[in-house]
Amino acid sequence: MATSTAHPQAHARFSRLSWKTLAVVLPFLLLFWVDIAHHTMFFDEVNAWAISAASPTLSKLFYYVHFEGHPWLWYFILWFPSRLTHDPVGMKWVEAALGTANILILGLLSPFTYKQRALILGSYFLVWEYTVMCRMYSVMLLLVLLYVVLRLRKPDCVVGCCALLGLAGNTDMTGVLLSGALLVEYAYSSYFDVAREQRRAVIRRWVPGVLAYVALVGLSIATLWPAKQISWQSSGHLGSHALDRHRIQASIGNMVAAPWWPISPKFPHHFWETSVVEARWLYLLVPVVLFAYWWTFRRDRNLLLLMGCTLAFGILFADFVYEGRVRHWGISFVSFVVGLWLQSVQNEGKGERRVRWSRWTYLLLGMSAVAGAFAVYGSWAHPFSRAREAAFWLKQNEPNAALVGAGDVSFGSVAEEMQRPVYFLECRCVDTFKLFSKDREVFPESQLPLRFNLAMQDLHTNQLVFVFYRPLADDDTKRLTSAGLQAVPLTSFPGADSALESFYIYRISRKT
Repeated sequence: MATSTAHPQAHARFSRLSWKTLAVVLPFLLLFWVDIAHHTMFFDEVNAWAISAASPTLSKLFYYVHFEGHPWLWYFILWFPSRLTHDPVGMKWVEAALGTANILILGLLSPFTYKQRALILGSYFLVWEYTVMCRMYSVMLLLVLLYVVLRLRKPDCVVGCCALLGLAGNTDMTGVLLSGALLVEYAYSSYFDVAREQRRAVIRRWVPGVLAYVALVGLSIATLWPAKQISWQSSGHLGSHALDRHRIQASIGNMVAAPWWPISPKFPHHFWETSVVEARWLYLLVPVVLFAYWWTFRRDRNLLLLMGCTLAFGILFADFVYEGRVRHWGISFVSFVVGLWLQSVQNEGKGERRVRWSRWTYLLLGMSAVAGAFAVYGSWAHPFSRAREAAFWLKQNEPNAALVGAGDVSFGSVAEEMQRPVYFLECRCVDTFKLFSKDREVFPESQLPLRFNLAMQDLHTNQLVFVFYRPLADDDTKRLTSAGLQAVPLTSFPGADSALESFYIYRISRKT
């Protein structure tokens, strides 16, 4: 009799919990779907899609990837839907599926209270950089969350957990850093959480797991290994500034502080990205964040190790290889959330009460949630990019024009949105995307008249439609006049939040 009455009570309790959980998750899902529909993708996003679309075979795709400085997985995922359409909007559908999965896992499977889940789901990286922005970081986050779920449900499934971490390392170089930190913590916990006499068995169980991880990370490094002709214009020669004091300070400040307040100091005029170089007050946040990490995980050595490895790996990479942007520094945020998840479940497994978050934990996640609100507002107040609008105008008004542009990382956005070959002034070549090759590096903008004349020669025309990221200045006009050229403004698409994603369109012709 007791059993028959207990079952409906348990079912009712489960139903209440489900409705409460859905009440927390659904608003963030709706916000995400609206935001991604509104989001206009910029160069870094659409270039990956254009590469996938322009690759007739996977072997050609892997050839192009060697010029990107990223591993293969994101491009591989995009290659399949790009067989169906070359329109970059197809990438939004991929990102919508990935972002939805990340929100559902955190919202439905995490052990946090409803308030805590809402705080995490409202954080900057969950409402902007790792969901709305169509890049490989959503894949990295999804694989890490799947690793946490698998590890806590099947802690002895070492090969499966290591494989998920290895795949996370195939999304981006920061995925290698994050997965490495997670692997160190996982190995530490597996070894030291058992009695001494059981540690030999732990090591034997870990051997195939480590081999799987090393093989996958080896694949990642093999595919991101730079091509001989790769251009280093965006990152500089590797290690060339590693011992520079300012570079070291910036690497530390950005990795520690910037993830928790990633909003531009120019807000509300611009919202995207920050750095201690332009927002020096972030240095004051460094000791606060480090103390918050220590206070949150002071009773869990494995989680302090996780945060320490994440910061150390990230700082060393930023100093020796690439300083990066906010999206790269977000691995600190991911590690912190994973640490909170592991801490909560580990303590419950030991029969202890649920860990209560300290005010320091709430401070960090509260700052991130406020930054998330700023990012959502900023993305609506200032279009992230005007590339798609410029491309639509060109298709409607100049469908047969000889279309040229500069620089590649600006004009490429328009070219990729148009889904047609265009003439890149930097390389004197016709293409559908930007290839980071040495023969396609930037030229001094004082050479624009020379480049226009060469383009007219190559394209056998006396008239061009020119797309530029800024309006032509008086000095530009004087140089054009001296070269026998004239520029007539056609239209403009200003106001993009991303610096190179506003567009000004001119007709360039030879004077008769």
